[in-house]
Formats: sequence, structure tokens, C-alpha cells
Amino acid sequence: MAYKIPDEESVADSVLIVMHKNPQVRSQSELTSLVREQLYSMDSNYRVSGERIRRIGINRGIIGVTIDYNASGVSRIPELCPVCRNAMVAIKNRTLDGGVIEMRRKCSVCPYTLGSNPTVPGRYSFTKRR
Repeated sequence: MAYKIPDEESVADSVLIVMHKNPQVRSQSELTSLVREQLYSMDSNYRVSGERIRRIGINRGIIGVTIDYNASGVSRIPELCPVCRNAMVAIKNRTLDGGVIEMRRKCSVCPYTLGSNPTVPGRYSFTKRR
């Protein structure tokens, strides 16, 4: 059976409707099922991933996100935020001898931060922003 990918505007409208009905959503899977239900009422052939729903909602300012972190063995620091795919900004500090070191990285849009201990997003909680 064929499927359709909804445009960003349709997804954003569905997220807005869902967040109006449910001002607080406890997980990404719950948000995904609620938004998919809303999209299916528009067209039963629409398919969308949870990551895309999360990114559109955050980037459009529709939802606020709270992130619970899990430890990670990865030592590579990402250039793009794994939550919303926006640029990470380096937070630097001056040392006693005049040098500059990077203390941590912070996303320019969402609350994701990465310090000296490598962590990855583990669970998301969403709240209505507008």
C-alpha cells in the first residue's frame, strides 16, 4: 500500500492541536501516537516518525522539552544537536595560565547540553509552549 509523507506545516498544525488538548506529554512515543492519530484524521495514508515530530515541534517553538540523560561510552562531541539537529555552541573558560578550554557544549535552540561526562538523551517530556 502507498503512503504519503505530510509536509512540515501539517505536522506542525497536528502537534499544536495535540499540545492544546494535552499540555503535558510524558514521552516521545506518546507524543508520536497522539500526533499520528491527528494526522490520520486528515489523511489515513500519512506516515511520520517520532524524531521528525519532535524536531518540528521544537524548531517551531510549539513544544518545550525536558531531557533525561543516560551515560554513554562515546567520547566524540557532536557538532549538531542530537535532539533538534541545530548547531551546538561551545561554552569556553579561560585557564589560570591564560589559555582557553572548552567546558561543555550547548544546543542553540533546545536545552540539550554535553559536559565532560559523555551523555545521550534518554527520555523526553514535552510541554505546551504557546
